[in-house]
Amino acid sequence: MKKIKYTLSLLLFGLLFPQGDIKEQPTFSDFQISSERYLTDNKGNIMMNVNVWGHVGSAGHHLVYDGIDLATLMSVVGGPNTGANMKKVRVYREVPDADGTLVYHINLNNFINTGNRSNFIKIKPNDTIIVPQKLSSYFLTQAGTISTIFSLVTIYLQLQNLAGS
Repeated sequence: MKKIKYTLSLLLFGLLFPQGDIKEQPTFSDFQISSERYLTDNKGNIMMNVNVWGHVGSAGHHLVYDGIDLATLMSVVGGPNTGANMKKVRVYREVPDADGTLVYHINLNNFINTGNRSNFIKIKPNDTIIVPQKLSSYFLTQAGTISTIFSLVTIYLQLQNLAGS
């Protein structure tokens, strides 16, 4: 019985606290730089590729106009999903900026509440924008899984009691 409790505890702990990202900051030499920086469409518009990951409508690789701002890019990808943590949006550069910055942390709640775009940065080719999910939203989406596990444990314990009777 102790083995079962121990195993269930480990299982629940793993579901509630998944392994996070590695906190080490890779050096610039760890990255491969794409040779494809800018493209043109059939009308001569300058285009670039960006990656949008995380809690948005259509995450993935997107071809967008050069000069697109963060609000328009979020619209292109279908906007943030319910439960997106707009305070902790990150932009990763493929190539560091002149001042050496490779990662930007942007609070988009300021824009959502006021329309103020002053903390936006220029989107560059092959940038990766990550919109994380709020912890509370994650737990709510996992509630069904946790409920199922507790139901299975209850059934197992009832079967154990019947077998012991």
